[in-house]
Amino acid sequence: MGQRNEKLTSAWMRKRLAKRPDPAAPARVVDATPAASDLHLYQTRIEAENFVLRQMRTEYEERLARYADLYDFAPVGYFTLGRDGVIREVNLTGAGLLGLERSELIGRRMVEFVPAETQGTLDEFLEQVFRNPVKETSEIPFLDARQRMFFTHVEANVDNDTSLCRMVVCDINERKQAELALIESEERFRLMADSAPVLIWVASPEQQYLWFNQVWLNFTGRALEQELGSGWTEGLHPDDIQSFLGTQSSAFRARRRFSIEYRLRSRDGEYHYVLAHGVPRHSPSGRFLGYIGSCTDISEHKKLEEELKHSRQILRHLVSYQERVREDERKRIAREIHDDLGQTLLALRIDVSMLYARTNATHPKLNERVRNALGHIDATIKAVRAAINNLRPTVLDLGLNAAIEWQVKDFQQRNGIECGLHMEEDVSVDDNHATALFRILQESLNNVVRHAQASQVRIDLHRENNKLIMKIADNGIGIYPDCRRKANSFGLVGIQERINALGGELTIDTNRNKGTTLIVSLPLALALTQG
Repeated sequence: MGQRNEKLTSAWMRKRLAKRPDPAAPARVVDATPAASDLHLYQTRIEAENFVLRQMRTEYEERLARYADLYDFAPVGYFTLGRDGVIREVNLTGAGLLGLERSELIGRRMVEFVPAETQGTLDEFLEQVFRNPVKETSEIPFLDARQRMFFTHVEANVDNDTSLCRMVVCDINERKQAELALIESEERFRLMADSAPVLIWVASPEQQYLWFNQVWLNFTGRALEQELGSGWTEGLHPDDIQSFLGTQSSAFRARRRFSIEYRLRSRDGEYHYVLAHGVPRHSPSGRFLGYIGSCTDISEHKKLEEELKHSRQILRHLVSYQERVREDERKRIAREIHDDLGQTLLALRIDVSMLYARTNATHPKLNERVRNALGHIDATIKAVRAAINNLRPTVLDLGLNAAIEWQVKDFQQRNGIECGLHMEEDVSVDDNHATALFRILQESLNNVVRHAQASQVRIDLHRENNKLIMKIADNGIGIYPDCRRKANSFGLVGIQERINALGGELTIDTNRNKGTTLIVSLPLALALTQG
């Protein structure tokens, strides 16, 4: 830059001097006054030109100083090396990287500041630089004056005019250490993932699977290359593909956790149930990186769950069957009592009544005994009727409405608790549903008497949204949380099982000291009598 400015200044001076008169030319006789005036003008111009030159020099020195500062305090180290690898020139940053003064570095070979095991790498790099005119780059570790190693990114090219190597050295130690830490972290993660007892996977934001742990590969019996991308879906059960992909796509769009069960083919060709969990991954800056997830083989759990479900179904069918058998037995016993014992007692009462009438005037003492016997017979008939009603109220044969009305009236008379009843007329259901609803009402009212401490009960029976709804509400103390878990508390359990057997639902709304409401809902299509 300085040589170029000097050349420009010399050219400008030659142009100026060419306009001056030649001192070797023959003298001419001229008027002295104009010559003096021209001399003064010429001196003025010279002074102006000197002033301009001084300004240009000052500006040049300022720029040179600025360029020197940029060179010395650049964020990278600048080195000038000869073909022998000797340092000819270095900026302050480069000297700082090596931990020495600039004067201490000049004349020393660059290879002295490279670890012994990588000195060959530097020699080959410099040889390549001096051989080719293009820029060469490499990553080379260096040692500072205290023998501390740091990683650098090096760029260099040869100056053909001076046969010197211009080298730029950038400190990338922090980045390299971070990369090494990341590699170590990934290796540690892979080691942990491969030794974990679950199947682990990593997916990209585009739902392409990037990695599977060794447990996954051992489970499926496939190579990693076969599973990458969407290749692993070849092991999905055909019936589960759509549901899984739909759940996964929805979770990826929302970037939220997800869990799903699906069947995955193992190395023996059998499908196993697995429970998959996916968690979104983000970089420290918040950028979405995809998902990491795990799968747990739950085949045994699923098998036990199915067996338990089947066992519960069998148990409920058994309970339902027992209830039907019990009701049929009650109906049979009630009918036999009514037909046999009831008829016999009725005939006996008729005979005793006739004897009572005939002995009224002729045998007073016998008449008194007959009257007492007649009272015993009436008490027995009443007890028989109560037994029949306890087994199966005959009023059930008149329909559900009549049975509920009779039950409510009997409840009020026996317990003195106010009972309100609201029913739709002519609720027609089959005998099985009528009996079940009647028993549910009967058990609920018994619970009110035993536990609720209520003074009022309201019963509501109506149709709603193709369902038959029965509500039983009291104003008692409510159901305590522990009451339903008592060992011998089977009242609500029995109600629940009756409703389950009919395909209905039971809802219990209870508040402490504000009463309890039982809501029974049965599908009308099953409850209504056909035809």
